[in-house]
Amino acid sequence: MARIGYVKAPLIIAHRTCPPYAPENSLEGVRVAVEQGADGIEIDLRSSLNLQPYLMHDNTMSRTTGFPLPIEATPAFIVRQTRLRVGSEEYPPSLSQFLDAVPSDKLLAIDLKTPWAAFPLIREVKRRRIQDRTLVWCSSARVAQFVRWRLPGVEVAYYKDYEDGPNNLAFIAKARDLGVHAVSLDWRAIDFGIVEAAHLAGLKVYSWHKEYEITKDKLESGLDGLITDHPARSRALIDGF
Repeated sequence: MARIGYVKAPLIIAHRTCPPYAPENSLEGVRVAVEQGADGIEIDLRSSLNLQPYLMHDNTMSRTTGFPLPIEATPAFIVRQTRLRVGSEEYPPSLSQFLDAVPSDKLLAIDLKTPWAAFPLIREVKRRRIQDRTLVWCSSARVAQFVRWRLPGVEVAYYKDYEDGPNNLAFIAKARDLGVHAVSLDWRAIDFGIVEAAHLAGLKVYSWHKEYEITKDKLESGLDGLITDHPARSRALIDGF
């Protein structure tokens, strides 16, 4: 593991399978993330009307496929016929297709966008016995607790976007009380004090830098994982510090 000064460099997690280079939440994006040297690949998980799990960020499929309905109101046979975007030959991947596509040395970071997607995820992780490389991120406290209870051995993270320190300190305390293993915090809030507070509470810290600059002071905060649309560029930047 590389180091930045005296601090371990963060893991690099490819956000939504690298949307600047491939359709977001796609198998093509998985290949890009692997080629760019990401340590792990993050996707968003929802379920269809008949509770089949698919990679999809938004509540509706309009932005990424042009189909106007929410995926939760759409039967799986229709989801399988909607192309991800104009010019793409790919359809929204199922959870199983995603897990098949990711090499065994990569982390699997799964953002549960709906509670219903937790059930097929739990079944699939247990069936494949991939608890040791699965990260599950939840914005719902109840879902985070449920997944932690049903998937021992899986790292569960709780996340909210608070720009200021006081809200993040309260959030870290709540995450500790929930018994989860990590938090994902707003990039603007990341500093040594916030990360140290989380570590003292026994929590890892992840953050998506969005389009904000990756600075040395952020990386030297002790951040455990950097979520990025640009894994190769971020790796080169880290190596240059």
